[in-house]
Amino acid sequence: AGPEAVEDERQYAIVANHNLRAGKKAMEMSDFVLAYSYFDNGISFLRKKLCHWEEHYALSLKLFDLAVECALTNGDIVSFKLLLEEVIVHGRSYKDKLNVMYFISCALASTIKLPESIEKGLDILANLGIQLRGNESSMEVCVQETKDILSGYTDKEILNTRRMTDPTMIMAMKFL
Repeated sequence: AGPEAVEDERQYAIVANHNLRAGKKAMEMSDFVLAYSYFDNGISFLRKKLCHWEEHYALSLKLFDLAVECALTNGDIVSFKLLLEEVIVHGRSYKDKLNVMYFISCALASTIKLPESIEKGLDILANLGIQLRGNESSMEVCVQETKDILSGYTDKEILNTRRMTDPTMIMAMKFL
């Protein structure tokens, strides 16, 4: 039974949220096909309300973000593109769109478009205030600089370093 089985419109978001939770559980078990079906089902309940992006923004964003990830993982490029376009159109801020932009970059990298993926990643990082263009250092030089910095710390100090908490910087690290 789908959205037609629900008689009270207030129940759409509740059922969509149950589908979100079930989809997350399926992802934890690495069943991305099942997870996608839960997210897609949750989205279908939300779509019964024409203004779901306004009324249930956080829920809509989470369902679409996770559905995009599953569609890419499952190789369903048509659904991947359709879902990410909705997030790009309805996302309220650049930060809200970062997750799907990351998956766009992943999709480009997994095809034979690595230079385009790198370019997109550099653009996104620049928009986040992290400027990497113009740094002509070779990869070997960067790796050596990192090793030199880390050599001043013990393993214990590195392991006991506080976890990063800024969600934007956590997402930026995915692009690096």
